[in-house]
Amino acid sequence: MSNITTKKAKFSPGVLSMLPMFYVGWSDSVLSPSEMELIHKQLNQLDFLTEEDRKYLIKWTDPKDPPSPEVFKEWVREIKAYANNIEESKKTSLVNLGIELATSSIGYQAEEIWKSPKTKTALLEIESALGVNGQNSQQLLLNKVGQQTEIEDESYFDPEIMLDVLDGKNKEINERMRKLLRDPAFAYSTVKNKDEYRLEILRQTKELAKQGLSGYAFPKEYGGGSKIGEHIAVFEMLGLHDLSLTVKFGVQFGLFGGAILGLGTEKHHREYIEPMIKTDLLGCFAMTETGHGSNVRGLETTAHYNKEKDTFIIKTPHENASKEYIGNALHSQMAAVFCQLIVNDENHGVHCILVPIRDKQGSLLPGIRVKDCGYKMGLNGVDNGMLWFDDVEVPKENLLNRFGDVDVNGQYVSEISNPSKRFFTMLGALITGRVSVGLAGVSASKSALTIAIKYGLKRRQFAPKEGAAETILMDYPSHQERLLPRLAKTYAYHFALQDLAEEMVNTGRDGDFRKVETKAAGLKSLATWHTTDTIQECREACGGKGYLDENRLSNLKADTDIFTTFEGDNTVLMQLVAKGVLTEFRKSFSENNFFAVMKYLSERFSKKLIELNPSYANNTSASHLLDPRFYAHAFRYREEKLTLSISTRMRKYLGQRIDPNDAFLKCQLHMIELGAAYSERLALTSFQAAIEKVDNARTKEVLEKLCQLYALSIIQQEKGFFLENEYLGSSKTKAIRRMIAKLNQELRPLAGLLVDSFGIPEELLGANIVLYN
Repeated sequence: MSNITTKKAKFSPGVLSMLPMFYVGWSDSVLSPSEMELIHKQLNQLDFLTEEDRKYLIKWTDPKDPPSPEVFKEWVREIKAYANNIEESKKTSLVNLGIELATSSIGYQAEEIWKSPKTKTALLEIESALGVNGQNSQQLLLNKVGQQTEIEDESYFDPEIMLDVLDGKNKEINERMRKLLRDPAFAYSTVKNKDEYRLEILRQTKELAKQGLSGYAFPKEYGGGSKIGEHIAVFEMLGLHDLSLTVKFGVQFGLFGGAILGLGTEKHHREYIEPMIKTDLLGCFAMTETGHGSNVRGLETTAHYNKEKDTFIIKTPHENASKEYIGNALHSQMAAVFCQLIVNDENHGVHCILVPIRDKQGSLLPGIRVKDCGYKMGLNGVDNGMLWFDDVEVPKENLLNRFGDVDVNGQYVSEISNPSKRFFTMLGALITGRVSVGLAGVSASKSALTIAIKYGLKRRQFAPKEGAAETILMDYPSHQERLLPRLAKTYAYHFALQDLAEEMVNTGRDGDFRKVETKAAGLKSLATWHTTDTIQECREACGGKGYLDENRLSNLKADTDIFTTFEGDNTVLMQLVAKGVLTEFRKSFSENNFFAVMKYLSERFSKKLIELNPSYANNTSASHLLDPRFYAHAFRYREEKLTLSISTRMRKYLGQRIDPNDAFLKCQLHMIELGAAYSERLALTSFQAAIEKVDNARTKEVLEKLCQLYALSIIQQEKGFFLENEYLGSSKTKAIRRMIAKLNQELRPLAGLLVDSFGIPEELLGANIVLYN
């Protein structure tokens, strides 16, 4: 018989018995599909729960509607109210604590029910389904409400603190994704048959939608979450997992859904967004053509307006004008088709029209032809295809008419009269994809570096002398040089793209995206080129082990290679960046306003070239080489000197009456170099700004070393430019090389912790090599 005095309980005994487990389970921010299925099954079988109990508990197993902070506080109050009167010996697990809470709330009358082995077994099954550790439950609960143990040793580097820095504002959603993707429902597939693989990826995409992750980018009034930052974070975290799922998710909810949201108006939002979010409407983004990829303005698919029927006729004019590499093409019911809009025989440029391509049973509609792209180098879980349209008729309402429309009189109308401005405004509305691809590339780099560095810390090769232990790979300076500067670059591009994502979110749907577009083009290019380079180096650093499928580097290499050319070919994008830098977003070279550009640059640079502190050229002191002001100075110098030299060349060519397009071609390679210089300067600025925000002294110190290694590696990489322009002397470049080696050695003991700071669970790495002994 219990001697505990009871009080009026807010919750029934059945609910109280579950509260400790539900609290700890939800503190992980997510319940996965497997957990939900098991929990629902168990709740429906528990005899001691009333119908009201079941309704209440099942309500709090919906990942789309997790418990609010207020509900959490309510749970804690109830747990504490009873737990204070329970003996410590009876708090040894979450199950035991739950039983004691239930018993305490009702006194002795029903103790037999709660003490029975059957009840305890049922609760243990719930505990298992929730995936929580039942031991030391009291301490677990205390930790969850804010008690933490501090490490007093200031020399200790805590990867959890670094992870908090990297996660930033996305901590909650990132932790949710880490747990969710570890669930068996998202286990890596070894299916080689593309059709089976695609169906598995489609199933996982729908699971993500069930979890409420597909709607973050869309307004609440259409079933979304109005959290564009969280949408980008989800895509970034998916980049740590199967990249076919990453791309499938991006096509459905980023490209197709993004086109409807960014280019459509309320009528489109109201009709299509919610079913798209739920995957009831699967769609694809039909922009690229066989003959026109990066040159979107040159697309050949047409949409002729039929005034009599108030419809558009969509036509592929010839075989090579097919839409190609279109993701989701084999599963989609609808395509967002980019085409030349022709009204009253006048071409008004590229617009986007929603074209149904399949019926509800999955059969192709009349006039639609689809061909599977077949097996690819990678991403074989994505159903890429080619599309042709043979005089396909769609209602006028299917035109996504935010920037251009046909009025009731059959006349084309637009609030943006300049066709070029209208075109670039339209593309600017789709910029999220470019930022997301850059972040996914960084995620893949993190995975590759984690695999290679963890292996390098375990694998031994060659003994210094007979009978001695062989040397750990990471202790070789050559191995450090292969991996650690690339690790530093990965940190740099992470911070730069996080800043860009935040800037894009703050710009808002109706803001001016021109500045963001230039930054996105540059950082996406740097990040994805870096991804390709890093994965290759990591593969080589792991030798034959890196070549095995079981260690995932082969898949990372194959899946990410396309990142350098989709969402814009990097080489083309860097020219876009250079144009933005040269005009400071006033005019575009594509409009042939070269004289306006030269006039502006002449005003800025005509007096003379101001050499930025030439005394730097031979300063080899350690304090100078490690000074962040030196890096900012060098990066800015390179950008501005390239800007000036290009403008000087262009003025010369135009003064000689050379055709503007020919003048541009003569400077094309120069412009790509300027684009890279501008983008690296952005990355450095973000890295240095991120360091200033860090409070923990040891974490800040480590980040400073990483930033030093990043900056000096870029200067060393571009030493040809700096030597040619006498910004650096040969003695200084040699000193920089020595300093890079020194920083590598200093960071070597932290190498494992620095990749642990990425917070990638082993299940997501999917590499047996990290378990190597």
